[in-house]
Amino acid sequence: MVDTQIRKEEIAPQIPPVASFDIRPPSEIPKPEYIQPQEVRIPQQETHSTPEQQPIESHTEEGFLDEAIDGLRSKLRRPKKQKNTTIPQVRDEVTVKVEKIMEEGMADAFKELNTIERQEFKIRGEQTALQIRELLKATHVKIKKIFRLLFEWLKMLPGINRFYLEQEAKIKADKIISLQDQYKK
Repeated sequence: MVDTQIRKEEIAPQIPPVASFDIRPPSEIPKPEYIQPQEVRIPQQETHSTPEQQPIESHTEEGFLDEAIDGLRSKLRRPKKQKNTTIPQVRDEVTVKVEKIMEEGMADAFKELNTIERQEFKIRGEQTALQIRELLKATHVKIKKIFRLLFEWLKMLPGINRFYLEQEAKIKADKIISLQDQYKK
């Protein structure tokens, strides 16, 4: 037969004894001592030749931030790949005439640019002329594409009103289309 009687001690929850409080004045209570953390040394592994492959040193060594900053600087200074733009030196008659149309009325604005901006403007103009020449070779010429190319090229000029640039691009695009009509006949 199973013992059905349950003892009183088994039912009553176990209550931990009440903690005693220190009732001394605060000046007499001793302050706890703080333990200084010890340095953790990470054993050095192999030395690597490039800064990207070197392991990160522990935070407690001096110069950690300097090394980290120098490592980031070396990564950021890497030269970026640039596109090679090749401009053929041989220009046909149509390309030369397109360039002449493009440079009409641009002398004053061109003189205001510094030497670096002049070179960039000139190179971009030659690229634009070659792209326009390729569009003119097509059987179906879209004046809108020629207008966009001219407008993007003219936007390189600083301090000129956008509406004036649109007007100049439209005039130059019309002249280029009329040039193309002359060569078709």
